[in-house]
Amino acid sequence: MDSDERDSTWEEHSSLFRVYFATVPDGAVRTMDVSDATFTETLVWARGEADARETISIALIGTDNRGLRGLTWLFGMDPNDSSESELHDRMLAEMHQERRDRA
Repeated sequence: MDSDERDSTWEEHSSLFRVYFATVPDGAVRTMDVSDATFTETLVWARGEADARETISIALIGTDNRGLRGLTWLFGMDPNDSSESELHDRMLAEMHQERRDRA
């Protein structure tokens, strides 16, 4: 799909990421928030922090127009969410493949 870079009205250069570490197979989750880092730096840090039994997921923390916090998934997803679509299945597969590659 083509896009037009001029249709954006704002940009944010400081990001806050939430990293999920989920133990396989029981799905126990621990989370850490990372600031003052790029996505790549966050991913590299998470890979070094993760136990061999853990998958990694990374979300961008944002605030909606009501002032409520939410997550935009950049890599993987909450492993305890139910799979609702083919996209969710691909996101889960990506998480598990990353863990296997790290092992």
